[in-house]
Order: sequence, then structure tokens, then C-alpha cells
Amino acid sequence: MEIHADDYAISPHSSEDILNCLRAGKLDSISVLTNMSCYEEYARIYQQEKNSWPVEPLLSVHLNFMEGHCLADPALIPHLVDEKGYFNISWGTLFLWNYSPKKFLIIKKELKEEIKAQTEKFIAYFGKEAPFRFDGHQHTQMIPLVYWALLEVIVEQRYRTDYIRVTREPVLPYLSECGLWKTYKPVNWIKNLLLNFFASGMEKTVDKNRPSWQRENIPMFLWGVVMSGHMDRDRLYKLLPKMKKLAEKKGRHLEILFHPGTVLREELREEFCNKGANEFHISEGRYVEYETVMSIGAEVKE
Repeated sequence: MEIHADDYAISPHSSEDILNCLRAGKLDSISVLTNMSCYEEYARIYQQEKNSWPVEPLLSVHLNFMEGHCLADPALIPHLVDEKGYFNISWGTLFLWNYSPKKFLIIKKELKEEIKAQTEKFIAYFGKEAPFRFDGHQHTQMIPLVYWALLEVIVEQRYRTDYIRVTREPVLPYLSECGLWKTYKPVNWIKNLLLNFFASGMEKTVDKNRPSWQRENIPMFLWGVVMSGHMDRDRLYKLLPKMKKLAEKKGRHLEILFHPGTVLREELREEFCNKGANEFHISEGRYVEYETVMSIGAEVKE
């Protein structure tokens, strides 16, 4: 089982929150955004401090096409960015392009340019000694158009990779606790159903197209979609036994996803160009998730 935090290096304040969790030894892994303005600073802080932490986390490249400045040449990815090089697409745009015969190959080529650029920026600060791990900001890696682009980059660049996040979140544990049903946001149920719909195809595609030199991707459950933005302690501990039991029964790794870093309103500058996500970045729920992570004890993994 893995306690994971997304969005390291999205902003200074958010990154400091995640660093506090790392200093306390509460996280097993984190996802790192490489295309936000504070990335270099917080990559250096990470490297300076990591040897003093109780646990050095596994790192994932948190591929980001939703906000921030592109790292590829903007001229090579004209459909993804505006005239300043900031991303100007949405999850829904990628979803529609996935089903467009005219756009699929064009957009896939552009995504490959950006995936490579973000990965190389990660390598510049964190090296490539450890096998790569990949996931996507706002789970964009689940869209076939995106994961085909990612898989092609991995093969072409020969990135040693032992993890690509497949966002498959079990539903039965939620349904079994009827007293909690009203506490879940309806929109998060829609996300759960849509991502689970893509998950089966993605798992088969990743496995089928894995080169002989590539490690097998570990089958997993990701817990943190239906409760996204409010992974509080009470509901976590109530559902934890059921999530663990189901993961063990299915032979899957369980990754518990948190967003414990809060972006300050004054940090929402031009690079936070996905206006629809900004309220989530600054929401009180992120502080709730920070408190939950900091309160997690060893009994969670027993």
C-alpha cells in the first residue's frame, strides 16, 4: 500500500505543505509537476533535504497539459497552447480529440513533444537512475490519446518505467457504507465511472505494448477520486478495511491519493490558466487532506 501526494511544485505554499508531510515521514510517493514556475526551486530543496527524511519517496512525473507553461517549443504544439505558451485546453477537449479521426494523430504528435520535454526537465533535476513513474495532472493519462502518446515516448526514448498510473477506483466499498452516500460529490461519481471505463482498456494496452526490456506495470487500485478534495480522517478509517480487503482479494496494489498542498489565492498568477481548477487548488479540502496525511499512523499499513 502506498500513501501518495499529487502536485508537488505546483506553487511554493503547496510544496511547503508536501515537504512538511515528507519531513514527518508520512508519504511513500509524490508526483512532481515540472512546468510550473517554482519547479526548479523546489526540486533543489527536495534534493537538499531528502537524506534527512524518515522515508525517501518514490517520484512520478506528473504530466501536465491543463495549466502552466509548455516546455516543448510552442511552435510544435500549436493546438495545446496560446500565443504565450500557456496551456489553453481542457480535459473535455482532449476527450473529444480522442474520438476525432482528423485530430487524433496530430494531437498525439504534439502531446509526445510535451511529454518528452516534461520528462527531460524531470531528469535534469532528479536524474534517471531510478525507473520512471508516470501519472497525469487531472488524470489526463487515462484518455487513450494521451496514454498512446506516453507509451510511444517511453519506447522511443527507452525510459525504464515500472509504473504508469491506471486510475481504477473500486466502487463496492463506497456502496457498502450507505451512511456516507450523501457525503460524496455527484461530480466525483461521474469522474469515477468515466475513469473506470477507460481503465480496462488502458491496462490491456499498457501490458500488450510493453517492450521486452520494460518492467511489468503493477496492477493497482487508486483510492481518491470519489473523495477527491476531501479525503478526511473519519471516512478514510471507515472505508480503509474494505479497500484493503478488496485490493488483497484482487491481487492489486492500493495507492491512496491525497492533495495535501494548498495553493494560496495570491499565488494564482498567469500560469494558473485553467480557471476551472483554481477553486480546487485553494479549497479548504486541501488543508483537510494535509491534516489527514499528518495524522496517519503505522496502523494504516498493518
